[in-house]
Formats: sequence, structure tokens, C-alpha cells
Amino acid sequence: KNNNKRFATTACIRIEHHRPTNNNHTTIMSTDAPPSPRTMLNRRASSRKSQGADFFMAIRDEHLSELTLRRLHDPIPYSADIEYVTPSDSEHVSVPLIEASGKKVTIVGCGQVGLAIAYAMINQEIASSIALVDMMEEKLEGEARDLRQGAAFHSRTEILSSSGYEITANSRLVIITAGCARKPGEARLNLMQRNVSVMKSIIPQVLKYSPNAAICVISNPCDIMTAVAAKVAGPNVPPGRIFGSGTCLDSSRLRSLVAHALGIDAQSTHGYVVGEHGDSQVCVWSSVRVGGVPLLKYGEEPGEAHESVHKEILMSGSEVIKRKGYTNWAIGMTVAHIAKCVLDDARRILPVSTCVRGLDDITEDVFLSLPCVVGALGVENIVDLKLSPSEKAALQASAEKVWDIQKEIWNDL
Repeated sequence: KNNNKRFATTACIRIEHHRPTNNNHTTIMSTDAPPSPRTMLNRRASSRKSQGADFFMAIRDEHLSELTLRRLHDPIPYSADIEYVTPSDSEHVSVPLIEASGKKVTIVGCGQVGLAIAYAMINQEIASSIALVDMMEEKLEGEARDLRQGAAFHSRTEILSSSGYEITANSRLVIITAGCARKPGEARLNLMQRNVSVMKSIIPQVLKYSPNAAICVISNPCDIMTAVAAKVAGPNVPPGRIFGSGTCLDSSRLRSLVAHALGIDAQSTHGYVVGEHGDSQVCVWSSVRVGGVPLLKYGEEPGEAHESVHKEILMSGSEVIKRKGYTNWAIGMTVAHIAKCVLDDARRILPVSTCVRGLDDITEDVFLSLPCVVGALGVENIVDLKLSPSEKAALQASAEKVWDIQKEIWNDL
């Protein structure tokens, strides 16, 4: 019954709804009824008060050890030539509160996207200090003053601005949006080389002043620029510390479109777009859940309506650019959410770009998006997402497409 043509093709994507029953019985459970499993669990927990911690640790060890060993992967170095050193347990503990009190974020590149990220973080009270870095210093100072003048209406956030990197010292997270726009008629390789030069100038400065910061790359092409940033940084930066925003926004678009078609809230819809942040991205319909219920039946392949939704996801950015000239608000909110996960050491699972060599039979040094555990150290684990055969083939094709472009500049870095 949806009259909006844009979503008309999604009408057959549905889940079963059941009307609530209207019973006249007021008794929920008789007094003679056996105790529920929840009641039994509570009684057992109470009886083991003195050894409660051991009891729950035993449950965790017994039931979750296999999950931890089989379904999570450590971050992968940017190149097969780098010897992987398994991180010590101490590197994966939460950041102590005394260190976490200063939540400083640097944004390098303050165009429409960089400013949208800063604005979202200020309004969501995510960071205690935001350092803005851009070559256009006069305009940057104007933007920083504009943001500061609203200080009476949000929690205390220090806002710094400069064309130099001294103000970025001791950042917990560095977000890189800087990059060159494509000129009319410019060859793809030439644009790539110019953006590589930009990344080469940024990364050493970032590491000079914040050597332990997580680094999130937004610059397009996101996956290749993330790989470039990791290689420029070198093997002394642990795997996973540098990652890209990847398909986090694309996954949000998927959730929003499915939720709109079903008339429910997007936060009750879960699912992933993986692979390239671009045309070869893979919509993992087998992962989509609505209120915990799979959207597809076991073994079912996506149909025409699902493909229509995927096309809408692919065209979303272009449609916005056609109307307003750029995109900024959605990516701003996306990256603010990523920043919160890093600064709070939240360990949330987000589809971000990281090295996927060795996963799903991918052999090249490519960075693609897969669901990852994101915390204070950036990507802390990669989730082994179960894909259908067609989804796995599409992910491998996405890796091949990215590598065909990346290999032109990879060995020269």
C-alpha cells in the first residue's frame, strides 16, 4: 500500500506479523506451575553467591571458547611480506579510565565531510577535544570560530584549528578525509597517484604527534587509500590500527531501506554490505535480520525486490550529489559513530575496511569491508561472516576489482 514509487519494488520484502491476541484470562501462571528456566537460573546464581564469578567464568569458558577461536580473526598486516606478530593480551585490554578521560580526535581535511563529522561529534558529545587540520587556514579558522560560538549549547569541547600538525598531539583517533577531487578528463591512475602523494604527506605527520592513535581513513577511493595509508605507515604500526570507514554507511543505507519498506525502525534491522566501498560492494542478504528474524529463508536467494534495494544503495550517494553537489551529513553521522566506538573502547561490530588477505580465499593485499570488532585499537578482530556461495563469489570479484586498480601503485609505495 506504499504509494512512494521509490520504495514500491520493496513491497514484497516482508516478515510475518501476528496480531496480538486478546485473551480474557488474567492469570499468567498458576501457583502450582513449575518454576521457569529463568527462575531456576536465578536460584542457582543465588545459591552460588560466594563463587558467582567462577560460576559465570566457567559458563563463558565452556560455551564461548569455540566461538572466540573459530569465528574471530586477528587483524592482518597490509602486506604478505610483513611478519605477523601475535599481539600480547595486554594490547587488547580496555584503555584505563585515567587515560580515557582525554578523548581527543583529529580531523585532517575540513571540507564538507570533515566539518560534518566535527559537527556530529560535537552534538553527540563524543570528544573532549577536536583538532581541525586543513591547508586553507583562513577558511578553517572561520569554521572553527563558528563552531566555538555555539559552545553554550553543548558539553565542553575544545576546538583547535591549524594548517600544522602540532595541535594534533596525543590524539586518540585521527580521521583522514583529505584527498584530491578528480579533474574533468583526468585519468584514474593520475588521480590515484595524486591522492597517494597526499597520503604520504599526512601519515608521517600524524604518527609524529600521535604515534599510538587509531587512524580512520575516509578519503576516496576508501579501500585503496586505507591500504596506502597502512603501507606508508610501515610495519611498526600494528595491523588494524589503520582502517577505513568502508561500507559502514552502505550498511546503514541497507538497514534504512529495509526498515522503511517494512514500516519499522532502522535500529531493529541488522545486516551488512561488505567488500568495496563502491560499485562492486556485496549486499549480504543472508545476514539481514529484522527483530532477530532472518529476512530470507534458509537457502533462499535474493529476488528482484532485493536486487532493487541493492541498486538503490549503490545509487544513494550519486542521487544526493546530483541534487546538492556533495554528500556530508550521512557520512558525518557514520564516522561520528565509529569515533564513539574507538574513544569508548566499545568493541562494537561494524563493517569497516581492513586487510582481508587470507580470508574467503582472497590472496592479494587488498583492504575490503567485513564486520570487525572496533575498539580503542581500531580493528581488534575480524568476524568470520558466513556467506552463501554466491555472496562469497561476489566478494572475491570485489577483491579482484580493487586489486586491479591498487596494483598499479602498490609496488611503488
